[in-house]
Amino acid sequence: MFSNVIQFYLLTLALGLGFFCFLANTKETGAGFMRVVMSLCGVSTGIALAFHIVSNKAFSLETGLYIVSLLSFILVYLKHEDGKSPAMWILYALHNLSLLVAFYLFMDQDLVRTLFAYATTGFVGSVTYAMVMGHWYLVTPKLSEKPLIIASMFIWLTILIKMIWTGTEYFQHLDMFEQGTTKAAGYMFNWVMLTMRVGWVYLGVGIMSVFGWRLVKMRSIQSATGIFYAMTFFVFGGELFSIYFFFKYGLYL
Repeated sequence: MFSNVIQFYLLTLALGLGFFCFLANTKETGAGFMRVVMSLCGVSTGIALAFHIVSNKAFSLETGLYIVSLLSFILVYLKHEDGKSPAMWILYALHNLSLLVAFYLFMDQDLVRTLFAYATTGFVGSVTYAMVMGHWYLVTPKLSEKPLIIASMFIWLTILIKMIWTGTEYFQHLDMFEQGTTKAAGYMFNWVMLTMRVGWVYLGVGIMSVFGWRLVKMRSIQSATGIFYAMTFFVFGGELFSIYFFFKYGLYL
């Protein structure tokens, strides 16, 4: 189970961060920003591939998809110039499609499980992208704030989707939250998990994202980046516990 949790999380990071890199105009950021993003995506994919191979699945379609996406990240890192050429767009599509399909296979080709994975990917990816993008303003201070504004909107959208999913899961499994229950992790820990999801992740990240958005609108980018950094910490911890609960007990919290 530990291997599945780590692999899931690394896939969300690689796919999510790689997907949202389209938000910034590389003519404004320069190719250096793409190298930073591709480094993070490539390392995440490479470690996920290692976990996949160790789990005795070296000779599989999933392995091939990991390799395709990893090679795409490497080529973008090496070949990307300040302007995005058609070849770079093709590689962008290639690493996204390969990881989307890899995730589908990783989730046992189950549509509901895969949609849950994609929702988590959007959440982790949008928050992480905003944090990384915010740091890049130290290199290009005149960069438009538009990428961070759009990233904030994606954060709100994914929070809404995940809140609806958590609420639906709660009402479908009320017996897991009844006093004295021994289902899943037991009454107390089940409530701790649910409370953390709502308070720590949804409310905490949601409120911070509003402050971050307001600071971005004011062009106080460094202060906003501090907010995004804190949000990343909250999301990383909260989503790891959520993924653990999913693989351990099958709950979509």
